[in-house]
Amino acid sequence: MQESLAKIDTTGVQLLAISTDNLEGPAALAAGRGYKFPILYTSLDTSVPESYGVFNLFGDGLASASMFLIDENGEVAWQSIGKNYTHQVGAAEIIEQVNKLG
Repeated sequence: MQESLAKIDTTGVQLLAISTDNLEGPAALAAGRGYKFPILYTSLDTSVPESYGVFNLFGDGLASASMFLIDENGEVAWQSIGKNYTHQVGAAEIIEQVNKLG
């Protein structure tokens, strides 16, 4: 994903990750993989994933692995809701969706 950020950055879209894990898991993952995009942590406050309708979908008390693109009006323009906790959207699909937004 990190390699594709340069392409995404040229579109003016910012990529964020939201995690319901404690700080140690996502921080170690981000550092180990060299991610340079912000990761928001909500381990003590589930209101963000709840507001997007992706919290506890599988009865596990976690946010589903999901992706949202928000347009310049602050509206959800595209979404991919995880089918399980390991679901991931590839960078190519994200870039394709960003390009469709114009």
